Amino acid sequence: MIEKLLALVVLVAVAGCGQAARPTTQATPVPMPVSVPPEVAPHRQNVVRVTVATPSCAKDTAQGTGFAYAPDRVLTTAHVVAGAEGPITVTGADGSRHQGDVVVFDPKRDVAVLRVAGLDADVLHFDSVDPGERATFAAYSKDGEFTVRSGRAGAPQTAVGNDIYDEDIVARQVFLVHAAVDPAMSGAPLFGPDGDVIGMVFASNLDDSVSGWVISTGEIARPAAKGLKAAAAVSTRQCD
Repeated sequence: MIEKLLALVVLVAVAGCGQAARPTTQATPVPMPVSVPPEVAPHRQNVVRVTVATPSCAKDTAQGTGFAYAPDRVLTTAHVVAGAEGPITVTGADGSRHQGDVVVFDPKRDVAVLRVAGLDADVLHFDSVDPGERATFAAYSKDGEFTVRSGRAGAPQTAVGNDIYDEDIVARQVFLVHAAVDPAMSGAPLFGPDGDVIGMVFASNLDDSVSGWVISTGEIARPAAKGLKAAAAVSTRQCD
């Protein structure tokens, strides 16, 4: 069902994508880790680093991870891009830098979609998590190092709490992955053993330093589908 939701709009969005690409710049290629699990290796190029100018926030720059789930479209967390001023820098696996705009901003789910013209990427498939299965996320550390971590996935649960602005009480489907999540890893894709995306990392677990929280694909599928059609930049409001 999740894949069908995306598939209905992927073809339309890709076929109608005639926007001119913004200039890209080359940087030093991001070093590859010694070993990348087979379920992650085919999607290495989909994982990107997200750098956001936030001069009005506590820090002038925010950093996170994101992943291209279709050509020109990147998923990340809303709290990474909150308060962004100007285009967002998206750095690919080859070190090339692209400029992106936020076209979906969902502070309740903590999900955002970037339109990054000229970012070539294969379409990723979404699937639901199977509790207890081996899961692996690929992310960038705050120092820009590409990092892969694996652990067992927990059972989905409905978490009730505040949105990123502490304005509304929201319920979201989330689960734990038993692997440490460090700063700047929010927005990382979590892959199941077959290489499908089974969630998006959004936070470390304050009660257990060797596990982190993941938003289910049931939560990210609708913003992702909406993002395939969206072209206009939207407000990212104030800092979270």
